[in-house]
Amino acid sequence: SEAFNKMASRLQANVTELRAFVANASHELRTPLTVVKLRAEALQDGAMEDPDISKRFMGEIEHEVDRLVRMVNDLLDLSRMEAGMDAEQPKLIDMSTLAAEVYETFKIRADRAGVNLECDIEPDLPPIMGNEDQLMRVFYNLLDNAIKYTPSGGKVELSVKKTQTDGYIRTQVSDNGQGIAPEHLPHVFERFYRVETTPARSGLIRGSGLGLSIAKSIVENHGGVMGASSEIDAGTTFWADLPAAV
Repeated sequence: SEAFNKMASRLQANVTELRAFVANASHELRTPLTVVKLRAEALQDGAMEDPDISKRFMGEIEHEVDRLVRMVNDLLDLSRMEAGMDAEQPKLIDMSTLAAEVYETFKIRADRAGVNLECDIEPDLPPIMGNEDQLMRVFYNLLDNAIKYTPSGGKVELSVKKTQTDGYIRTQVSDNGQGIAPEHLPHVFERFYRVETTPARSGLIRGSGLGLSIAKSIVENHGGVMGASSEIDAGTTFWADLPAAV
């Protein structure tokens, strides 16, 4: 009877979480769909005749469609990972090489944004056993967010080093942007959570609110832990500790 009650409680908790997930997903999808519908109706009702307005509305439609595509892809990826469908045979991964490749990719983006991107990789790091594409996504997510929310003239640093606790490698991304308020920080890994008081650089597509949740799931699926620290007007640091293979 006690085991049955525990199972029923877990089932109820899962149902509640699923309902919350569906409600949040529906809310997030509704906004861009509404914008697309309204702009399309306006174009059909005569806005197409005005070149300036039609160009602006078409740009807004394209922007919202890009948001939808990104959100749907993130939802599919998160669902696949949590269902164990995204697993492939793990292999030994050189984190030094992975970090250097990601740094070179994002250095161009950082330069265009006027952000100084630095890289600090400890030599002779042991390899990690895992999925290279998934770990690459963690790097991409953390650096993309850091550059997006760091003002021009700011600095972002990527570092990969052994931790003080033997057997783990820490990947860390720090910036000196405006930081995250203490009341928001505990929620940054929750699905669809966005800190609206921290605006991204203008012209960038608004995130889905799933990137950090996906990154945390990847790290935990690799036997690691992920966390963050921040201080208003001083910057934010995200870190992921992954177990070394040897």
